Formats: sequence, C-alpha cells, structure tokens
Amino acid sequence: MKKKTLSLAIAGVLGFGGAVVLPANTYAQESADTIEEVVITGSRIRRADLEGFNPVSVIDRTMIETQSQVSLGDILQRMPYSAGAAVNTGVNNGGSGAVNFSLRGLGSQRTLVLVNGRRVVPSGLGANSVVDLNNIPPNMIERVEVLKDGASSVYGSDAVAGVVNIITRKDYNGAALNVQNGITSEGDGGQSTVDFNLGTASDRGSFVVSGYYTKQKPIWAGDREYSKEEIWYHPYWNPTGQEPGGSSAVPWGNHVSPASVGGDGVRYTRGQEFGAWRQYSGASDPYNYAPANYTQTPNERWGFSAFGNYQLGDFGAVRNVEASGEVMFTHRASQRLIAPEPLAPLAFFGTAAPYSDLNYYNITQGPKHSVTGDTMILTDWRRRMVETGGRDQVHETNTHQVTLALTGEVGNWFWDASAFYGENDASVLDLGYFQLERVAEAVGPTFMDASGNLFCSTDGTAAGVIDGCVPLNVFGQPGTDTQITPEMLQYISGNYVSMTLGGNDMSGVQFNASGPIMDLPAGELGMAVGVEHRKVNGFSQPDSLQLLGVSTAGSSLATAGGYNVDEAYVEFAIPVIAGVTGIESLELSLASRYSDYNTFGSTTNSKLGMRWTVNDELTLRATVSEAFRAPSVPELFAGQSTGYPQVSDPCAGNATQFCVADGVPSGGYDNAGLIQLPTLSGGSTALQPEEADILTAGFVYQPGWMQDLSITVDYWETEIDGAVSTLGPQLILDSCQQSGQYCELVERWGPGSGATVGDVKLITNLNVNVGGNDASGIDLSARYSMDTSDWGSFDLGLDVIHLLDYEKRLADGTIIPHAGRFEDNHDGNFPEWRWNFVADWNYNQWTANYTARYIGEVTEPLIKWFHSGDEENQVKKQLTHSVQATYNLESYNTRFTLGVENLTDEQPPFAYSGFNDNTDPRTYETRGRYYYGRVSFSF
Repeated sequence: MKKKTLSLAIAGVLGFGGAVVLPANTYAQESADTIEEVVITGSRIRRADLEGFNPVSVIDRTMIETQSQVSLGDILQRMPYSAGAAVNTGVNNGGSGAVNFSLRGLGSQRTLVLVNGRRVVPSGLGANSVVDLNNIPPNMIERVEVLKDGASSVYGSDAVAGVVNIITRKDYNGAALNVQNGITSEGDGGQSTVDFNLGTASDRGSFVVSGYYTKQKPIWAGDREYSKEEIWYHPYWNPTGQEPGGSSAVPWGNHVSPASVGGDGVRYTRGQEFGAWRQYSGASDPYNYAPANYTQTPNERWGFSAFGNYQLGDFGAVRNVEASGEVMFTHRASQRLIAPEPLAPLAFFGTAAPYSDLNYYNITQGPKHSVTGDTMILTDWRRRMVETGGRDQVHETNTHQVTLALTGEVGNWFWDASAFYGENDASVLDLGYFQLERVAEAVGPTFMDASGNLFCSTDGTAAGVIDGCVPLNVFGQPGTDTQITPEMLQYISGNYVSMTLGGNDMSGVQFNASGPIMDLPAGELGMAVGVEHRKVNGFSQPDSLQLLGVSTAGSSLATAGGYNVDEAYVEFAIPVIAGVTGIESLELSLASRYSDYNTFGSTTNSKLGMRWTVNDELTLRATVSEAFRAPSVPELFAGQSTGYPQVSDPCAGNATQFCVADGVPSGGYDNAGLIQLPTLSGGSTALQPEEADILTAGFVYQPGWMQDLSITVDYWETEIDGAVSTLGPQLILDSCQQSGQYCELVERWGPGSGATVGDVKLITNLNVNVGGNDASGIDLSARYSMDTSDWGSFDLGLDVIHLLDYEKRLADGTIIPHAGRFEDNHDGNFPEWRWNFVADWNYNQWTANYTARYIGEVTEPLIKWFHSGDEENQVKKQLTHSVQATYNLESYNTRFTLGVENLTDEQPPFAYSGFNDNTDPRTYETRGRYYYGRVSFSF
C-alpha cells in the first residue's frame, strides 16, 4: 500500500465509500453504570466510551489469572496475533533468557511496549531496541491493551505493527500473597513463583507496592523424544531423506589424510570403539550433540514495583492537581547451555593449527601414512571437547525505571506532565571456549626431557620450549588414562572466561493535554496536543579476545552510541453526524506527529480514522495511517570490521561499461573466480527510518436479539519500506556489473598501487535501508456471556487470525512468500490460521477455565545440507488443551487453584528448519503436559 494508495484510502473514508471498520476486542466489559472519561490505547483523547477508532484487544486481570505462565511475554506469545521469530526461554542456542513479542510477525522491534502509556527502557544483553517482557511481572498488571494498528501519529517510532500498553494496578487496598508451583509430567521443567501486592488508598491518594520471585528449572533436549537426536534432511546419504544428524567433530576425533603428503584425502577416525583407524562414516559416526542442550533454559528473576499518587488540590484555575510516581526494578539471572566445543581450528574457525608430526601424541597415538607408515602433519583435525561439560553462557541483567508525573485540569481540559529515567545493564559470561593461539602451540612440536617431562616446543628441541604450554592429546579416549587432562584444558583455555558488558538507558520528558474545543451539531470537537523529548543510549563491550577474534567464542565488536529526539503531535476527534436514521453517530479522527532526530533528521506521520455507529447493534470503523521505525543504536553504531567472504567479481571476466567506470580495465582483469574479498560490515549512521503504510477496516456487531454476544471482524494491511538490512557483497558486485547500481560501494585498486588494476580493494556492506515487508490478514473475535439460575455464569471467547499474505522483499527484488510457511529460521513461523478458544465458568465459590490453542500447519522448504531441490515438508498443526479450576474459601480469604497446561501432552510438530530441538520453540508448546497449583491469600 504505497502513499498513493494511502491517499486514495483516505479519500474513500472521507467519502464513506465502503463498509470500513475497526474492532476493539475486550475480554472484560466495564460496568455500564460508570461513566468516566478514559484514554484508550491508540489515542490521547479522553472519552467516555470504550469503542474507539482502533482495534484493541484487552487481556484483563481475570484472563491473566487463568494462565500458568509466570511471564507476560509468555502470555502474549500464546495469543493468536503473535507470529514470527520472537524469542523466549525455550530458545537455547540463540536465546538470551529474554522474552519478546512480535505482533503479527512484523518483528519485536516494530511493536512498541508502553507501561501506563509511557515508553519502557530497552533491555537485553547489551545495546538493544526491544523490551524484555520478563521485566514486568503479571502480579503488578491490571490489564494489557494490545493495539493492532500503526500508531506513530500518537506515540512515534516503533509503533508499526502496533502497541502493547501495560496498565499496572494502582487503586489497590489491602494485601495479597500468591504462591505457585508447577512441574511437567516428565518431572522436570519446574516453575516456582511467590508474589505479593500491598496497597492502601484514601480520598487523597493511594500507594501500591508489588514484589515477586520466580525460578524456572531446565528441561534437557535429551529428555524429550522429539529433541533427543538431531534430525537432518540429507537425500544424498539416505534415500528417504530423513536421518539422524550430528557433527563431524566427535569425542573420539577424526582427521583428513592429507593428499599433499601422499595421503588419500579421506577422513579417518577410530570411532566410538577406539579401535584401529578407519574411514569416517557420515551415516554412523557423527556426534549427537542434541542431548547436551537445554530445551527449556533456567531462568531466575526477582523484582518489585511501586506506585503512589497524592491529590495536591486546586491552585487557582488549575484544579485537581495530582502528583504520582512509579518505580520498577527487575533482576534476571539466566543461562543457556549448548554442546561442548567442536574444536576444529581450520574447518570451523579458519585458523591454521596443524597437528605437528613432531608432536609426541601424534607420534604415539595418531594415524600413520598408509604407505610409508610415517606420522603425518594433520591440517584438518577435529575433536569434540566433551571434557568441558559444554559451552555455558550465563546472563545477569538489572533493569529499573523511575517515573514522576503531575496531572490536573484547567477548565474542561485534562493535562499531564511527566519525566522518566530507565536503565538496563547486563553481563554475559561465556565458558567452555579456547584460545586458538594456545591450541596451535599445544598441537605443535613437543620436546621430552630426560625425566620424561613433556613440553611444547617451537621446533621439537629444548631450545624451542614454550614456557607454561601443555601439549594437547586429541587422540585420547574420554574416561581413560589417555583422555584430555585438566592441565591440558586449562592451558588451551588460558582460564578464559569471556565477558561482555552492555546496557541501555532512556530518559525523557513529555507533556500532554486534551479536551473539547467547541460544540458542533453532532457533539464536541475533541483535541489532544503534546510534546516529548527523549534520549536513548546503548553499548556492548566484549572482552579483548572477542574483539580480536582469536578464541573459539568467535569475534564480536563493540557498540556504543545514542540519539535524541524532539516530538510534537496533535489529534482531533471530529463528530460529523449524529441522530440521523442509519447514522446514530459518525466521527472522524485525525492525528499527526512530527519527530526530529539528531541522527537522520525529521519525519511526520499521520493517521485518519472513521467510526460510524449505524445503530445500537452495528459499528463500522476504519483507519489509514503512516508509521515509522527509527534506526536503533545497534543498527547505527555497531562496530565496523573487515571480513573476507567468498564471492565472485563478474567484472573480472566481463567488464561492462559500468565496470570500466568503476576502475576496471576494458578487458577485465585476472582473478581466481570464487575468492575471498575484503568486505566492510557493521552499523551505519547514514540509515534512514523504516516507513510503513497501514490500513484497517472492520465492524463490531452486537445483535439486539442476543445482547450478550459481540462479534468483531477486522481486515488489516501493512506495507513496510526501507527495512534495515544489508545488501550482501555478491549482490553489490553483480548489480554494479549489470546496471551500475552500488558501484560506489566497490573500491578498486588503481594504477601504481602495486596490485592488480581493477581488483577489489574493499566492498562496503554496511547496514542500509532496502527491501521491506507486505502483509495482510483478517482478525475475528467473538464473545458471549450467559447467566443461568442453576449452573452459574458462562463466558465464551474465540479469537481467530487468518494470515492472507506475507511477503518479504529483498534488495534484489526477490519476493519470499511467508504466509503459511516456515520459510526461514531468522524470520520465523507464519501459519495462515491461528485461534484461541476460552470458556470460563463461575458458580458460587467455584470458577473453572478451559482454553484451546490452535496453530495451523505450515510448509517449509527442504534446502539443507548440500541439497537444493524443490521438495517441501508439511509441518503439522498443533492443538493444545488446558484446564484450570479454582475454589474460593471466602471465610479465610483464600483461593486454591489447580491447572493442567497441554492436557493431552501434545508434542511439537517436527520441522527441519527448527534450529533448536527439531521444532520451533518460538511458536509451539514444547514442554509437554504441565501441572501447577496456586494458593492465593488476601487480607
């Protein structure tokens, strides 16, 4: 939906040329006796009705209490409007202990998170742009409003897919204590939570403090049938395609017999039996690394929050002035654990560490040349370092935010002014890794003195002894006296514990005011205005070995930077017609926000909404809007480095006019075809904001013949342009040769340089704005309530999401369809159908809940492990059932709750594209049947 389409849509709305509509789904209805003006997420204008212009789903306190989840992020990820690749604590390799939320699968970075209408500091393991929803415990939440529409015209950056606005508990009088424990039917993966709320209220103010402690225990991949063994699709080795996978870096070691010294170039191993050296079998010898991984990571959190407000009174024309403050703090300790290091310096790390033919262990235990019987220099050798116990990553984060605010009234206008500061700091420890330089020394030549003491040596003599070095034996058998010793491990690790420090901070001030401007024939003309100033900073600082890239932990660059923004907005609610047959009321909403960044400049984003109440039963709504996402600190300021990817320069053999203009001789130049060319990658301060156009249209139907039934249907459409990504060095070279595009990113050697004229000196592949996403779908929500005299009350709810289309546009114009597919592990999972059904029953002291969660099947391409055919795999659907019952012992103010998640113990569907556990833990229920109990006391 380009800007032209957006303009036409606005014109259509103004001309009322279609049945356009926008629903607001609610899980709990407000009392009809209360007429109070409130602000609904998506607008700053206070209004008496809850049905605004935007589609808003509400997760209320009752629904939160029917969940076993102890994280708001886990609750949101189970909603049908979640999709894509948001991480959670079920993601081990690639996880961080955080839980994020990706609305409609458009990305966590494009879903704005607010607490009480204000931004929250980004949080993670370093410079970040998204919020870890673990930091907001469910016990402090009154409700969560999820706006499923763009809202940059009201809130600014990041509100592309929508907004999650978390409303905390404020007017709480009394005390409550909740204790919950749970465990899977396999006896693992336990979760324990203790939380409390303490509040007091008077005519002048209130104060609420909440605290919590949560601990989640791990589940091992080896303890689940679906994840205990890595599965590959490999038709070359197995005609059926599917077979047990694994790694060629095995605990019993292997090597390639070097053809350069007369070997046959074949890989050999002693196998698990540690017998004679034999040819390595790709079918039976790979190491099964799956059992050594977590499928649910351990996670421990504690924190508190406090809210207080006090009525200061009237000050002349300024009435009902109220001061308030909020404080939130969360500490998280989490861990991930993956299989022990596959030590293969040349194959996996591109570092030469040849196993010397003068090394004692190679001489005595290593393979021999098949013809001469000599010890060989082994350049490609591999060994799984099981003695370390695994590659362990330990995270600790602290996140806090403080907000101070004043509110009041002047005439019929309401105003609020606030200031906030939030900070997140993190440390990441990586253990089980090695220093590559020390590995090279330890497998080099050795020297043995007269006493039988063995030393590393540069040349195998006493003169070349390397102080402190301990020779490494990768040919030994684990669990025997030939195994790798602690002294060997200590030397090649150098007692190395990789540490990365990072953090984020955000501060800001804002002022908002709203009220009526004048009376029009159809009602009051409402207006809201506001200004905001905000600063954001972030950093990530790896240790020196990671900066140099000389350890098996890999290389990582420092990130440091920040930006500030000044913003102003205006919003109108315009009553057009009222009290006419067929038009009970017709309103328009207009909003626009100007944002001025010190990085890229300014942007203005606007929105038009329409709400047409036909009668008491039917309301039509629609919005068309512009949204944007400002480049984040990591995207702007990530460290730049030069790498050497394998690419081919087409200008070498076919110098077009564009190549010649770029400095290539007309006859081309001589190169070696597919070569490694220097390529600069990293952040870029030249980035511009991502831009989006959004359309929503739908209706709310509440039939008079069934007054307790409510149905909403929404159509939505989002187009994102200028997504932050990279072009890739091969695309840069190809485009330069074919059209001249991107030639400015290719620097070439010229005459007199001493290098081949025209050869590539440097390719610049920094972050750029390129490509985008196009998505559309239909949301359906139905609610029905029924009271009976003999059986209590029933509340039924159904939410259905149908993804019509989702396309990712790449830099070269390629379109990758995502709807109904698990196309790419990075982008995530996009079922065409997802739905949740909820049934609540209340009868005297008893309440019960049943929840069904459905995730439709998806198709994944089978492009894996040397196979590039067009076969596809159908990833099956998953339907889970959960139940809960609560008894309220009113005489003791105590409630007892028992529940079972995934009652029928459904296993996650198999997916080849699943990087963790042969499935997708970001989408499916993976822990199996889960029992939990809760006791709640109130005072």
